[in-house]
Amino acid sequence: MVNKIIIDTDPGIDDSMAIQIALASKEFEILGLTTVFGNVDVHLATINALRLLQLANRTEIPVAKGASTPLKGKFMGGVPFVHGDDGQGNTWQPPCDLSPINTPADEFLIEQIIKFPKQVTIAALGPLTNLATALSKKPEIQNLVKEVVFMGGNAFCAGNATPAAEANILSDPDAADIVLGANWPITMIGLDVTHKTMISQETLNEISECDAPLNNYVMRAYQYYLDFFMRVNKIDGTYVHDSSVFAYLIDKNLYKTVKYPVKVETQEGISKGKTWPSIGESDHEEGEALLPWKNRPKVNICIDVNEKRVIKLLKSRLIIQ
Repeated sequence: MVNKIIIDTDPGIDDSMAIQIALASKEFEILGLTTVFGNVDVHLATINALRLLQLANRTEIPVAKGASTPLKGKFMGGVPFVHGDDGQGNTWQPPCDLSPINTPADEFLIEQIIKFPKQVTIAALGPLTNLATALSKKPEIQNLVKEVVFMGGNAFCAGNATPAAEANILSDPDAADIVLGANWPITMIGLDVTHKTMISQETLNEISECDAPLNNYVMRAYQYYLDFFMRVNKIDGTYVHDSSVFAYLIDKNLYKTVKYPVKVETQEGISKGKTWPSIGESDHEEGEALLPWKNRPKVNICIDVNEKRVIKLLKSRLIIQ
């Protein structure tokens, strides 16, 4: 079965590999890419997304430029120490000759979900601002989307942007709280599983042998990412963050999940951006109208993963191009 998907993204080195995997997977019909600030500013994210599609010779896929700032506050800048100043490992490739469509990202999401009711899966790889603004404009899309699967959050483990929070959620916690409170089927692929999934330098060396324009480009950028993980995490490889979204969509049996309502901490303080699942009994007490999780839907939270099978799957998609 082929899934119609929209990839919401902030490329980003790991976004680039994730998009590469999606493009190589027959399970997906990619309706478009929507861009958002995050790893880099939205202008650069859009340039990077367009370049990836051109290198893959998939220029028929539209790119819609999205949010440049979080719902509240300012964009605080990208993370050049992780992804490089260009978001692509300081490879500094020239811009391609493609342009984004005129439709803004949130309106593109609405348009496609309404056009294909109960058929569109949103694969979100960055901050959730575009999804939140789409919901604010057309709340009924939560009843029309097939599924939302996003990379972000940390239910039962520490964060990576702060001890409490994961980077995508911390970039716009208010948007994340709106998205996780909406009544649509939603799966959270957070650090609980992405930090259990590592792609090694040895595997990346094998993937690098595939001589295709997009693969050559992504593997060049990936060297910067590898250097970051060796320097900071002392591992000879990288965690598999964004690509895990597509591994899950291809084979959900690779992941163990639990379902809880999730509330995002939006207030300033040491817990800002933390995704809090309701795992206690207090949310079931009667008469407590102000309980944070009251009337919030359950989120499908990935908590464990078959790492070997995920890496085998991703490797197969990256090598067959």
